[in-house]
Amino acid sequence: MELRWYRNKISPAVFVYQKENYQEEEQIKEYQGRTTFIQDNITEGYVAVTIHNVRASDDGQYRCFFKDDQMYEEAIIELKVASLGSDPHIHMEAYGDEGILLECTSVGWYPVPQVQWRDGRGEILPLLSTSQTLNGDGLITIDASMVIRDPSVGSVSCSIRNPLLNMEKVVRISIPGPFFSKFSPWMMSLAVILTALGLLTIGAIFFIWKLYRNKNREKENKSCNKEKLQEELRWKKAQLHAADVTLDPDTAHPHLFLYDDLKSIRLEDSRQKLPDKPERFDSWPCVLGREGFTSGKHYWEVEVGDRTDWAIGVCKENVAKKGFDPMSPENGFWAVELYGNGYWALTPLRTPLPLTGPPHRVGVFLDYESGSISFYNMTDGSHIYTFPQASFSGTLRPFFCLWSCGKKPLTICPIFDGPDEVTVIANVPAPSKESLVTPTNERSTTGDADTLHRSNSKLFPIQPNNGALDH
Repeated sequence: MELRWYRNKISPAVFVYQKENYQEEEQIKEYQGRTTFIQDNITEGYVAVTIHNVRASDDGQYRCFFKDDQMYEEAIIELKVASLGSDPHIHMEAYGDEGILLECTSVGWYPVPQVQWRDGRGEILPLLSTSQTLNGDGLITIDASMVIRDPSVGSVSCSIRNPLLNMEKVVRISIPGPFFSKFSPWMMSLAVILTALGLLTIGAIFFIWKLYRNKNREKENKSCNKEKLQEELRWKKAQLHAADVTLDPDTAHPHLFLYDDLKSIRLEDSRQKLPDKPERFDSWPCVLGREGFTSGKHYWEVEVGDRTDWAIGVCKENVAKKGFDPMSPENGFWAVELYGNGYWALTPLRTPLPLTGPPHRVGVFLDYESGSISFYNMTDGSHIYTFPQASFSGTLRPFFCLWSCGKKPLTICPIFDGPDEVTVIANVPAPSKESLVTPTNERSTTGDADTLHRSNSKLFPIQPNNGALDH
């Protein structure tokens, strides 16, 4: 008796069973070591072949051929291979003077998936381009781009669907208003020029009219025009969602020293003797912002400079502050970090962030109602990462961490000039006692301070997971 599974030609085959033995010499090389013959019910006329480690190239038609002496029969079966790819990643950059270019990328799909962009109302947006790249494993990398020219869009989503599995993966990104001014400089320039021309025209009319009536009032008219211009600029700033962030001393780790203005902190090796409050971090060197958000849109920026280890983001007010619980959305943390030479989103398996260049200033945008937290590289205006859409409940607060000592500051500041800056400094010369206070206004002494004994200035024993921190 002979049993043979083959594809385009009868030999070499996918699998051959003849004379009660598996015939390896007749097997196609790419199936060697990937097939198992199931013959438990062979006496009843039922046999099967299992294909392991399925590849995209396994997709297609197979033929089963049976022969016993002069009797033979053949059957045909169609094998469909499907693969659900990775979570989509959105990259954002300027698109000339016309708007914002969004690129949605995902890997590991088969067959070719369907891609759609939708606005916040669920309406389909037109694609600019779509490309499919075949990887070495036969799976497909999909890249779809679109351009946003309307600042009122607010948020968009990219969905990638496998038509065979009827399953999709979706990522949503919220676009704060300030970015259209950053990405469309000609629009801002035109608005400023027209405003300036209008003000200058009004000023000139008033100037000439006042000149004939009273030349002594010329300076007053110019001053009035300047005040009108400043009022116009203040009005424009009020349209944004800037948040003035201050620090909560009751949440600060004992190694973090707060300044009098509660807008600057530094990390030191000495440990302060502070009340062990339930809301104080006792393991991770972190501190929360005083401000709690339960609705609306809020935006702030963090000057990270060229520091090599930090984490910033948003967390729930009631997150566990005792012990080393992992920092992930499941535990109420939505944050990104730089650790060593790698940028990571603090997801359960740590998502690597392929940035084109190091961000010196990072923007954080919270859209509470849409369940979106996004991070932006304000050095070049590009998108860093948006966490998958969540359903928020309770109070969310700004969140900051430093992992090791260093001389470079970490500064958290509003989008526009006005509110004071928040500075996080590690391992710099101690300030004077007049300017430095503890989180509870209790001063620590050298004799009472505990000292951390860590090599290479590393403050806490943190082990990497998949190349990132296992918080």
